[in-house]
Amino acid sequence: MRILFTALFLALPLGAMAQDVPSQVRPSQDRPAEDRPIQDGQDDRSAIILPAPDSLPPPEPLPVPQTDPRQQQLERAPDTQPDVQIDIAGEDIVPEAIAPDYSKLSPSAERTARLDDLFIKLAETEDEQSANLVAEEIYAIWTESGSASVNLLLRRGSDAEAKGQPQLARIMYNHTVDLAPEFAEGWARSARLALTQKKYNRALNESLKTLALEPRHFYTLWTMGNVLEVLNRPEEALEAYREANALYPELKAVKDRLAELDAEVNGTAF
Repeated sequence: MRILFTALFLALPLGAMAQDVPSQVRPSQDRPAEDRPIQDGQDDRSAIILPAPDSLPPPEPLPVPQTDPRQQQLERAPDTQPDVQIDIAGEDIVPEAIAPDYSKLSPSAERTARLDDLFIKLAETEDEQSANLVAEEIYAIWTESGSASVNLLLRRGSDAEAKGQPQLARIMYNHTVDLAPEFAEGWARSARLALTQKKYNRALNESLKTLALEPRHFYTLWTMGNVLEVLNRPEEALEAYREANALYPELKAVKDRLAELDAEVNGTAF
């Protein structure tokens, strides 16, 4: 992974890297030209330095994982029935003696420990449905910024994307990364949106930022692989897909594209 990051940073144009360093809240006038409001008479020119070849369409991005925590509350009917004893013999219940104990950890240490345990489970799970459930638990941790305001902005951006409102989504994600530049999921969603808008340099830069904050972000590794394919860098795309597949072997989109691209690049089946 470090080799991949180093190669990508060296390959990026200096100007593109400089405009995307988020060490603090970024004033609106310092945003890339692609994010500023278009004035009357002004051309809508993107600040992309590395043009994508027209002959290579971008791979289909994964659907945006939804972050809306609102769930329908089930109203409980009056308890008019007598208590019923339920036989749970044979159920797959983890005894408390061997269940992970996070109670004595700090919030940051607990987050890391939970993710470590979930990623072990994700790598070992051999059926897609069960793996997806584990991935949902990981997403639930990733999308919690620790700030209600930032969580709301991220959720509104995700909702806007799902409704086909990319301009609104861009505004929400810009606010998200401005308010919480250390929040990896904000950069991950922004990178994915940049990919769908064909702003490939931005997508690549923000994918690298995400992975610097959360190196195991398999969704962003998929996004980065998509971008690298569009930029005609298939070997680096293959490396990104391999990293994602190692973390989440049952992610079908990655597994399928990895096999296809490996056959194209190396002439071998994955």
